[in-house]
Amino acid sequence: MKIEFLKKIPAIVLLSTVIISCEQKVKTTSLSDPKPVKEPVAVQAAPPVNSIPHPATITIEKINAAQFNTATQQAKVSKPPEKITDFKTVQKRLAGVVEFKEMGGHLRVSKINFSNGTSTGNEDQLEDCSFVAYFPTEDILLLEGGHTIDVSFDLKTGQKTYDTGNPDLVSSSPSGKYRLNKVFEGQECFYHFIQEKKNGKFQKVFELDKIFKKKTGKWLCVIEKGFWTEDDTFYFREVIQYKETGNRYEYYKVRIIDDHN
Repeated sequence: MKIEFLKKIPAIVLLSTVIISCEQKVKTTSLSDPKPVKEPVAVQAAPPVNSIPHPATITIEKINAAQFNTATQQAKVSKPPEKITDFKTVQKRLAGVVEFKEMGGHLRVSKINFSNGTSTGNEDQLEDCSFVAYFPTEDILLLEGGHTIDVSFDLKTGQKTYDTGNPDLVSSSPSGKYRLNKVFEGQECFYHFIQEKKNGKFQKVFELDKIFKKKTGKWLCVIEKGFWTEDDTFYFREVIQYKETGNRYEYYKVRIIDDHN
């Protein structure tokens, strides 16, 4: 289990360089004490590929534990998307789209033929990945690479992990307009981003990690607890130090402000 793995991390400082198999990416992260934060900062959303600029900004405000605990009383619980984990069911359902092969008790993927006419290439290194789940409402295939990294593909568009994320880890706003998505990067840290639902599909509109880095001077590593209270308001608790006597946390409030209103 990923949570059990996280609890084994040394308590003082976590510093890692994460090398992603199946889709290469490197990032250095630290859980050292952040710089003092006084005021919220607003950052314009970076437009997704082939889209117009997003008409919204995002603010991140550091709050205290009491404010966070009060907000939990208004937390909206979101229902996770449907998923299929049975090998035989998935093989039958995705016949002609995903080429599977069984190896050592794991279901591997040889090739993916996307609905847009493209397919996976050698750079995806699928031989290093094993099947985890298929999310039919999202049409997303979730795999696991070395060091339990998340690897995913949108079977319609061909988009990959850092745009599709892990649907099993999403937290949706009350109406489902926005959601926080994550990618487990194989060591201790996750990559976090916010998606917006447009024309029935979720698109990445904010890279929360980069915005957080610009505000605090450090990477956002582990959100242990996060929830939405409104479509435009998200709270989270970040682990900044693991200790046997009790982890240390910092608390934040995120707001999405539509500039057209």
